[in-house]
Amino acid sequence: MNDWWSGLVPRERIIVIAGLAVLAVIVLWLWVWEPLSTNRSELQAEVSRLSTDVAWMQQQADQVRRRANMESGKPQRDSNGSVLTLVEVSANAAGIRQPLERVQPESGGARLWFDGVGFDALVGWLGELERQHGLQVSQLALDVGSEPGQVSARVLVEPQP
Repeated sequence: MNDWWSGLVPRERIIVIAGLAVLAVIVLWLWVWEPLSTNRSELQAEVSRLSTDVAWMQQQADQVRRRANMESGKPQRDSNGSVLTLVEVSANAAGIRQPLERVQPESGGARLWFDGVGFDALVGWLGELERQHGLQVSQLALDVGSEPGQVSARVLVEPQP
């Protein structure tokens, strides 16, 4: 090998060294960088899929809790007891979280402001709060919305005595 290297002219040596450098870069790319990059992409896809699964499971858990509460016949609040959290979670589950503009704590309950919420959806959700979660509507003010069936509402919900 040394005889072969000694027999090369300086220009040929530079070409061989450059070729070896390019070969080393290609080998590093194919055997190190590409597998790492592929694994990273696969892990990101898996995290995304698992996040979707967790969201679905949480939604199903809420539905199971609601069914269990209905079967037991007694209203129950979330384990943390927070009316504000209960209102936000149940509004999200009922599909009326978007028009819920503001939630403010008030004397153990919560004051809520809705804008452009469906009347039927709002009344159904308020009934669910009373039946399943032990909250009652203490005050309710409704204004006609810009579209048919839509209202703006100010609601005060409090725990039932």
